[in-house]
Amino acid sequence: MELTGTTWIVAADAGEARIFEERLRAGEVRERTDLRARADSGDQPQSHRHMATVHESGGFGRHGAGTREASDEAERRFLRRVAESLEAAAKREAFDRLVLMAPPRALGLLRAELGPACVRRLDVCDAHERVHDGADAIRQRLREARAKA
Repeated sequence: MELTGTTWIVAADAGEARIFEERLRAGEVRERTDLRARADSGDQPQSHRHMATVHESGGFGRHGAGTREASDEAERRFLRRVAESLEAAAKREAFDRLVLMAPPRALGLLRAELGPACVRRLDVCDAHERVHDGADAIRQRLREARAKA
């Protein structure tokens, strides 16, 4: 276990991502407020959906075709932007290890969007809502997640 090196802890959900930094393993955790990201209007769902309606061949039934929720697409776009910025930072060697903390769905989407530079640095994942936690709570959750890993 290496004790030195910078770890970035990403606490994210469908609309916000906060990045915390740990410079020494099990040391102090500080929020990088300059790296905070929020979903913007380009990520938000459209006010109306353009979907086809399928008429059943027998009877009077109808249902929507391609019923993908706009909010799901907005979440995916936002988390893709977060992953792209993490990948760029990894290529600049801004951090040595990466920890992801997000609700299960957001965690899965974020992991799927990570590039190879981030995947190599991925240390621990915690499938819980942590975006509203402060630095001390993140530090405690990080210790717990590392103990389980």
